[in-house]
Amino acid sequence: MPVSSSRQHGSFRVLIALVSAVLAVLLVSSPAYATLYYWNSGNEPLTASDDGDKKAAGYGSWKIGTTVNGTRSQAYGYLKDLDDNGHNVYFELFTQTNAGYCIQPGYTSCDSKWYTWKSQFSDFDKETWGKDYWSSEFYASTSVNPDADYARARMRVSESNWGADTHSGSTYTKGNRY
Repeated sequence: MPVSSSRQHGSFRVLIALVSAVLAVLLVSSPAYATLYYWNSGNEPLTASDDGDKKAAGYGSWKIGTTVNGTRSQAYGYLKDLDDNGHNVYFELFTQTNAGYCIQPGYTSCDSKWYTWKSQFSDFDKETWGKDYWSSEFYASTSVNPDADYARARMRVSESNWGADTHSGSTYTKGNRY
């Protein structure tokens, strides 16, 4: 039995309304975190030194993204071992957010805009790379603070020693809303 023309138009209107509602929810809830920021470069890498001897170099990019594990701070990087001493090099991602706790001695005050939330090693391992040429791309990620809405990356490269590791200074990316 054929469907009447008015019933077809009514069904079509309901379908259009439903699709419009779904698209509106997706657009409103779509986070603005696809911006990719860079930390250093191959020409000016972040470098770790010990007593003036260069040990490790690295550079890469960072973003806030969505994975199967939810919203994540994601770092990508390339490494080079600058000292053939049997110690491997790695980069470390410190995800900093605009909400957190500041711990300080009782006689000081805390006026911090960024709080370190979580950290992670490249490929989740300190023993990442041991060659004197640039590696293929490595990855690290952490969760983001659910009480915050803005994050950035503090990055450093290091050489893994049997004693204390040799670290570079830190470099910071621009922040991103999530």
